[in-house]
Amino acid sequence: MKKILFILFSLIFATSLFAQKEEAIAWQELKDFHDMVSPIYHNAEKGNYATVRDSSKLLLKRAQTLNKASLPDGLNKTTFKSLTKKLVADTKEVNEAVKAKKTDAEIKPLLHQVHEDFHEILEKSEAGKK
Repeated sequence: MKKILFILFSLIFATSLFAQKEEAIAWQELKDFHDMVSPIYHNAEKGNYATVRDSSKLLLKRAQTLNKASLPDGLNKTTFKSLTKKLVADTKEVNEAVKAKKTDAEIKPLLHQVHEDFHEILEKSEAGKK
């Protein structure tokens, strides 16, 4: 019985954390980028680069859309335009590497930088809402 309760509470807690994270990304274009970059990056961490190879062009379009998007209230335009421009440039590097048929090892650090860019934008957008 204790084991069942533990599992039940664990599932409730995990679901609650997931819901909070989803709510934290209120900026739709940032959420859309996250929804795409997350599986690409985490598949690559497991050694599966097929997803990035298949989706790099669309990922670049999502980054460009984010860069052109209106900012949510409370965020500094200069700061965020700089961050989203960097995200676009780094995502373009990933796309160019894929088009040039670079190796997984060559794509890995480029994709990691895109992931870092995303998290910097996310963290600063969350801080800007406080």
